[in-house]
Amino acid sequence: MCERCGAVLRRIAGVVLLSILVWSPALAQTDPWETATQAGVEAFQKGDMAAAEGNFREALKLSESFAESDPRRGVGNSNMGVLAYELGAFADAEVFHGLALDQRLRLYGGMDPAVAESLTLMGLAIREQGRFGEAAVAFADALAITSTLSKPDNPEIAIGHFRLAGALMMLGQLAEAEPHYRESLALRRATRPGADAETANSMHMLGWVLREQGKLEEAEALFREAIAMREELFGPNHPGIASGYNNLAKIRRAQGRYTESETLFRQALTRAEKSLGSDDPDLAQVLNDYAALLFEMGRKDEAAKLEARAKAITGG
Repeated sequence: MCERCGAVLRRIAGVVLLSILVWSPALAQTDPWETATQAGVEAFQKGDMAAAEGNFREALKLSESFAESDPRRGVGNSNMGVLAYELGAFADAEVFHGLALDQRLRLYGGMDPAVAESLTLMGLAIREQGRFGEAAVAFADALAITSTLSKPDNPEIAIGHFRLAGALMMLGQLAEAEPHYRESLALRRATRPGADAETANSMHMLGWVLREQGKLEEAEALFREAIAMREELFGPNHPGIASGYNNLAKIRRAQGRYTESETLFRQALTRAEKSLGSDDPDLAQVLNDYAALLFEMGRKDEAAKLEARAKAITGG
């Protein structure tokens, strides 16, 4: 697919939502569930996952004695799901979020923010297991709820479009992903004026989808704008800038403008070597893309050297 897509989608579309309902120190002194849940949240925020798990499991066990209609049952499963996701146990996260979703649907019906939260978190866990079609359904349902209940400037709407677009993109449904990336970008431009990392990410991803569909001029404009914004925010050595130049080079290659393409590939490679580790798969992507151009130009020896470097990274 695209350079750094998986990492970008995890970083930007991923969320961590820990729930505790209404908590106060006085209440925690008298409610063991509140005490365990708050302790788990604090441990999670400090990065002490073992302590977080112990406290969340204790809270979940306590909630088993609560009535089916008690919202704390959903909170306990949701927190366990967030923890499992953070630990990379995506199948477990799916189970916990599914239990929270079932309980919240019974309690609130379909049109509630807590239901949208569970759908989103379950979708993220499903997506990490490579089931992009199911993830897209969950993200679409969550987005429909959030869009109905929220004002248009709710940032979760822009993020929801971005998540859904990413799942559709991974399915190869680029024409379907495009309008969601467009909406995400439009909302971010409206609510986050000026240089903004999430806006730059939306530009880049929309540019990638457009380039893959042959809409090269619009894609180029978006890549250049995203590069300029990232340079303003992060300086010249941000990994996304290397990816942007790599995409510009591929546009020039598709246009048959090989000399310009090579200049851009050189810039992409220089920046990738500075911003990425020597064994980073995204560096290998730039090397392979540059090599493909050199093969087309008849410079097979140079291309072979770049391919060899890429293979040393990927083991392919």
